[in-house]
Amino acid sequence: MKRITWEQQKCTGCRVCEAICSFVKEGEFNPVKARGKVLHTVDRQIRYTIRVYCLQCEEAYCMAVCPASAISVNDGIKIVDENKCLGCKMCEIACPVGAIAVNPEKGVALKCDLCVDQEEPQCVKYCYSGALQYLPSETVGYALARTKSQKFLDMVKREA
Repeated sequence: MKRITWEQQKCTGCRVCEAICSFVKEGEFNPVKARGKVLHTVDRQIRYTIRVYCLQCEEAYCMAVCPASAISVNDGIKIVDENKCLGCKMCEIACPVGAIAVNPEKGVALKCDLCVDQEEPQCVKYCYSGALQYLPSETVGYALARTKSQKFLDMVKREA
């Protein structure tokens, strides 16, 4: 199975990932209907961009608490069956990263399914900054460690 990774340093906060997600999944450019969210926060007059998206947890709390069994697993990917979903928001409450939300118009849960019906997740495909990558699960930790190591090396070089 592959996973989406996000590199904060490369992210420009453009929200193209939200726009393309909502267009592919809902047929309209509406970030409210995107499966992944880009949030902007300010701390000590510094603006931070954070991307919230489904991590496809091994032990998915959203799936465990769903009273209608509307969330199932397909090759490790957690998928919401809109026909079964009650819109009760239990999954929303249970998600530790806030990556699932109930669409107020449809009354069903929305979450990333890694665009199972596409060749690759469309947010990754259209991320022009390269902040999003679609990597095999086994290399995700390695890729993140490498990025952090490079950042540390750059910091040491600046101090020298």
